[in-house]
This record gives sequence, C-alpha cells and structure tokens, in this order.
Amino acid sequence: MPRHRSHIVLTVWPLAVLFIVELARLWPALRGASSFAQASPASWLSLLVWTALILVSLGAYARGWSVLVPAPGDSSDPYRSDGCRRLQKRAGGLAWALVVSQLVLHWVMTVRVGPVAISQYELLRGFLSRPAVMVFYVLGIGALGLFLSQGFAASFRAWGLGRGAKNSRWLEIAGTLTSAMMVLIAINVLSHFVTGRAYWMGP
Repeated sequence: MPRHRSHIVLTVWPLAVLFIVELARLWPALRGASSFAQASPASWLSLLVWTALILVSLGAYARGWSVLVPAPGDSSDPYRSDGCRRLQKRAGGLAWALVVSQLVLHWVMTVRVGPVAISQYELLRGFLSRPAVMVFYVLGIGALGLFLSQGFAASFRAWGLGRGAKNSRWLEIAGTLTSAMMVLIAINVLSHFVTGRAYWMGP
C-alpha cells in the first residue's frame, strides 16, 4: 500500500496543482488584457520559479511510475485493471506534453517581448488561435482531464476507500465530475484566447 500512495502523491497531485495554478493565472484574461496584466504580472523570477516547479513535478511523475510495480493478484492496486493503468500512463504522457509545451511557450514569449504581461497576452491570442495549436491544446486538456479523473478515484483507493463495487463506482463518478469541471474551465479560458470571447464570465 505505501508504494501505491507514493505513486498517487508523486503523479496525480502535482499535476493537479499545476493545472489549478495555471488556470488561476490565466482566468483574469477573460476580463481583458489589462486585467490579465494586473492580476498576473510577468517577471523573470516568476518564470524561473515556475520552471523549477514543473521540472521537480516532472521528476516526481517519473519517480511515481517507477515505484508502482503491480503484483499479480494485488487487490490494493489503485487502478481497476492493467488497461486502466496503461490508459493512465498514456493520458499522463499527453498531459505532460501540454504542460511542457506551455512552459516553452512562456519562455519564448518572455524572450521575445520581455516580461510584459500585456504583450504576452497578445502573443497568446495569436498563437492559440491557430487551428493546429488549438487542436493540440484541446487534446492535451482532454487527456489531462482523463488522467485526473482516474487519478482522483485512485487516490481514494490508495488510502483504503472505495473497495466495494458501489463505493468504487461513486468515487469514479465524483472524480469524473471534478475533472470535468476543471476541463470545462480550461476550455472556457482557451476559447477566450482562440475566439476573443469566453462562454462563461467572459466580456
């Protein structure tokens, strides 16, 4: 059981925190460039700190999968089946591709226009409105939602909850609803940068 808990702590929770923090950083953009610049000021220091957090989280993610060594007949496995485990790993890989791509984009924008939030806002509008980029972000957000949905349910199982079929089903529903809400918020933010308007709390 301890290795299952370590796996969850190292893989699911850091990615969930990074996702929430990035959503919180981008959410003020729904009220326009000036609001985004005021609420999310850009600086080299913040970019370096964010980069360090992502690199540490990525290392933790790799470590988390290395400690999860399923044993035959192990009923404490946080994932329901080998298929769920493989799906989780693939979804996590695509989710991390999105996270790293977003980090690279932050660096490119900062090098190009400096730590000027309004200028970065305009660059984001132009970059994310490209069809290929938009498709990649939608796929990445969807993969992240799937990863968190399974990860939230696996978190409860790793701590001994949801062992029964009924409890497990309710945990999966709760995990799916929670991750779906996060995905919808992310799509709402993305729609603002792509189309210039958001579907919820937009200008």
